[in-house]
Amino acid sequence: MDRNAVVLDGKDARRNGVVVRADGVSILNLSAHNFPVDAFRWEGGDRFRASYLTVWNVGQYGIYVEGGEHGRVDHDYVSGAADAAYYVGECARCGATIFHVVAALSAVGYSGTNASELVIRDSRWDRNGAGIVPNTYANEAHAPQRRATIVRNTVTQSGRARVPISTPLAGFIGIGIAVAGGNENDVRSNWVTASERYGIAVFPTARRIVFDPQATNDPGPPWRPRGNTITRNVVSGSGLVDLALANGVGAGNCFRANVAPRRLPRDVQRTRCTPAVLSGDDGVTAALTAGVRQMFDATLKRRQPPPHTAMPRPPAQPSMP
Repeated sequence: MDRNAVVLDGKDARRNGVVVRADGVSILNLSAHNFPVDAFRWEGGDRFRASYLTVWNVGQYGIYVEGGEHGRVDHDYVSGAADAAYYVGECARCGATIFHVVAALSAVGYSGTNASELVIRDSRWDRNGAGIVPNTYANEAHAPQRRATIVRNTVTQSGRARVPISTPLAGFIGIGIAVAGGNENDVRSNWVTASERYGIAVFPTARRIVFDPQATNDPGPPWRPRGNTITRNVVSGSGLVDLALANGVGAGNCFRANVAPRRLPRDVQRTRCTPAVLSGDDGVTAALTAGVRQMFDATLKRRQPPPHTAMPRPPAQPSMP
C-alpha cells in the first residue's frame, strides 16, 4: 500500500531483488536497494509491467527486461545504478513503452541493446553518465537495434556528476542521447542540456563487445547507423558540441529543425531529409569508436567513479493511485 515503506534490502549480498521468468507479471508500488546485480529483473517475460518502483544503489541495473515484449515501465525512479537505471533489450519487436520515469546518478539512464520498436517518452534523465543509449552489438540477440521512438524527454547534465560505472558502454559517458549503431530511430522534440561532451550523437559501434583484454575473437566490422532522424530537439550547453555525427555511418541519417548552435560537422543539419550518406566528423569517430575495453579503461581512469554503495538515497516518491 506504501511505495516508500515496502522495501527490499539486498544488503549488498543478495544478488537480485525479484527475478521473473514468466509472462504477464507486474511488479508495482515498492522499493529496492543495495543489490549487487539487479533490483527487478525479467528474463523472457512478455506482458510485463514495472510501475511505481523506486530503486537505488545497485551493482548493475535498476529495472532490467531481457527478451520481453509488450510491456510498460512507468512512474519509476532509479538512482545509483552502476550499469543502467533501465534496460529493455534483445527484442526484435519489443512493443514496450517507457514513460514518466526518472533516472538519476547512474552510469547510463537507459540502455537497450538490439531493442527495436519501442517508445521512450516524457521522462527525466538527470546527471547520469550517459542519458539515453539505444545500441547495437552482436553479443546479444536480434541485432541490429532499430525503430525506437525517443520523444519529449528532458536529459540534463549527462557526465557532469560522479556516478558508479560498471558498464561496457562507459566510453559513451558524457553524451545526452547516443544512437550507437542503430537504424531508423526517431529522436524528436527532446530537451538536452549541459552534457559533458555531446548533446546528441550518432556513430557506429563495434560488431561485438570484446570486454576481456585476453579475448582473441575479432569484433569484426562496425554496425553503421542508417536512417535515423534527429528532429526538433533543443540542445544546448554541451561541453564539446550539441549535435555530432561520426564518419563511417550508413545512408539516410537526417538532422533537421533542431535548435542546436554547435555542431560537428558544422553543416550536418539540413532543411530536408535525403537518402544520401552524410559526411561525419573524424574527431567524433576517434572519440566514440575506439575499442570497448580501451574506452572503458580510459573512462575509469579519467573519472575515478565511486562505488554504487556510496550514492545517496533518493527522496520519497508518490505511491501508485
